[in-house]
Amino acid sequence: MTALYALDHVSRRFTSSGRDVTALDDLSLTIGQGERWGIVGGSGSGKTTLVRLLAGLDAPSSGTIRFEGQPLNLPGPGASASARRVLARVQLVFQDPMSSLDPRMRVGAIIAEPLRSRSVRADWPPQARRARVDDLIAAVGLPQGSAQRYPHEFSGGQRQRIAIARALAPRPDVLIADEPVSALDVSVRAHIINVLNEISDRLGLTLVLVSHDLAVVRHLCDHVAVLRSGRLVEAGPAEDILTTPRDPYTQALLAAQPTL
Repeated sequence: MTALYALDHVSRRFTSSGRDVTALDDLSLTIGQGERWGIVGGSGSGKTTLVRLLAGLDAPSSGTIRFEGQPLNLPGPGASASARRVLARVQLVFQDPMSSLDPRMRVGAIIAEPLRSRSVRADWPPQARRARVDDLIAAVGLPQGSAQRYPHEFSGGQRQRIAIARALAPRPDVLIADEPVSALDVSVRAHIINVLNEISDRLGLTLVLVSHDLAVVRHLCDHVAVLRSGRLVEAGPAEDILTTPRDPYTQALLAAQPTL
């Protein structure tokens, strides 16, 4: 399996109220092309910080992150065109779709927005953008005519489908989903999980899923990384980690999960 991400002794420290806080501590991890990783751990374990680093939204205080062997650089005025193209290959889906969708924009414009960025717009002229939006609306199971409507006209589950379609628009290699179903009703969650499962299979995406729900991780992911207080407790195949965990913390997480 080709290594897509390689994190080598990565740490991220912040200063808060005059004291140093370590959000990630000496974390090393390799994520292969096409793999599905579940990132689990309690509140404050470093999951969101790790997501920001993988997406290129933040930089480590020490250590290195490589994407296909190249350093993952932050975007900005000084970023090279090649760096911006790399970051365009990584897209995010957030927990609350309404907070990530502009309520003043129609759904078609929301989905097409990533195709207008400097790094990808040359590949997506207006006619191609319209066709891409129509294809994505169908792919995530939204009703016909959705492109002309506004986010508030949709249910929570449908808004999350819009967010997924938007993330898929520039044909990313990596989809990072940060608690994508935790704000949804149980019956709706199953539909979104199935959408993520089907699309990841069909497109061969590398999926990084942050979730406190180990049942969701078990269903979607083939690898699991367990974080506690910024440190990597254990990582490996999902079947091994979720069936025979070695670390007491992972055992406690599994024991705390409700079963039906």
